[in-house]
Amino acid sequence: MRKSLLFIIFLLFTHLSFSQQNTFNTTIEAKGLSGSGNTLPFWFTHNQLGKYTTSSNLKLVTEGNLSGSFLLYKKKIKLSYGSELLFCGSENRDNVKIIQTYAGLSWRNISLKAGAFADEEVLGGLSASNGNILRSRNYRPYPKVSLSTNGYIQIPFVEKMFRFKAEYDEGILEDNRIIRHPHINHGMFGVQVLANNTLRFSFEVNRYIFWGGFSQQYGQMPGGLKNYIRYVLGLKGGSDFLETDKLNVAGNQLGSYLFTVEKEVGDYHMELRISHPFEDGSGMMLYNFKDNMYSFYVKKTPGSFIDEFLLEYLYSKNQSGNPCSISDKWKLPYGGDNYFNHGVYGSGFTHLGYSMGTPLFTPVEKNAQGITAGFKNNRVSAFHTGAKGYLSKQISWKAMLTYSRNFGTYSNHPNNPVRRQIYSLLQMSWKSKSLPLTISTIAAADFGSMTEKQLGLGLSFKWEL
Repeated sequence: MRKSLLFIIFLLFTHLSFSQQNTFNTTIEAKGLSGSGNTLPFWFTHNQLGKYTTSSNLKLVTEGNLSGSFLLYKKKIKLSYGSELLFCGSENRDNVKIIQTYAGLSWRNISLKAGAFADEEVLGGLSASNGNILRSRNYRPYPKVSLSTNGYIQIPFVEKMFRFKAEYDEGILEDNRIIRHPHINHGMFGVQVLANNTLRFSFEVNRYIFWGGFSQQYGQMPGGLKNYIRYVLGLKGGSDFLETDKLNVAGNQLGSYLFTVEKEVGDYHMELRISHPFEDGSGMMLYNFKDNMYSFYVKKTPGSFIDEFLLEYLYSKNQSGNPCSISDKWKLPYGGDNYFNHGVYGSGFTHLGYSMGTPLFTPVEKNAQGITAGFKNNRVSAFHTGAKGYLSKQISWKAMLTYSRNFGTYSNHPNNPVRRQIYSLLQMSWKSKSLPLTISTIAAADFGSMTEKQLGLGLSFKWEL
């Protein structure tokens, strides 16, 4: 049902773009991926919007992308749309996938958007988690409705120094889960300080809430307006909630802080990000202050051998201490935050088997019913680096290398001994001068105890219409 509806939206806006003779962007890509092991290498399948399953070592893919916009009502309202369809010829079931399909309206500084759509790619696509430990492009987008500002907007009377941005959306997860069809609420608020024309500081808070849905063990989870307010405000559950929600907060709630410093130096843009996760009050109060993802990114005017460079470090071993820690102030236990997992919403922060946050946290393999029961590895120490640039005007390159030490989880899945892993990727692309055609070759290699040793090769042809 969902796929039929999204495909109708795709056809509708394709027709509108042609009938009103508006400009639009369309690409068609044919790609082949192969691996020497039972699955494809890590960076072939991760941070790819959940396009590929990990069930085979060969993918023959045809992908179509369409996006565009046009103006309405005296050119004051902007309507944007897009869709991404994928046909994967190596899989026996569900060959045709709708990765994204959406439509949106923008008026002045406000945007309303509906459909399945991913977060915007940042840091040149080099980050292991799109610059935020919680908000990645590692999973297939789920259907939602979003109301947001159009990026940072000025604050009256102090517009020369302060800006803010906000986002509020409601969605639903329709994959096979321990809690079926849960709602997912996301809120974001950010403030930016402009020190001068070349220096900016930003602080952003993201929070996700899993609520509602149906459980075979507990039955229908509480819904309705009154309970929705409890979920959104982070209150304890009422009389119709489970005991765990009465003791803590309603639903499964998690979030992150993001602190960013941006500096312009001549032709260079430099950016430092610190992304901090929290699962409960202890994380919000920085009991787990050691756990962060640090990203340092440099970008310069395109055309040189190295245009963009990123260095990243992820540490998530602390988790507010072990599960037996006792607060001196409240005399209550804390610790063992168990990132992205939850006791009731047992599939955790996953969608279709992929982590919705950093892909360096490892979900449990799907069971016979296609259900993922959370994460088996979320205590990680990892270095990641990436770079891209040009060998000539027609030939560009991109490379990524990741080294991680994986400790499992505190209780359910400890790794003893520690599992070490290396993931790598190299891509070379040639763009034709006379045709809107780009040909890319991709190579990847994985080594370590998290996955089997494997090599991978890929070839793609992308045509811009």
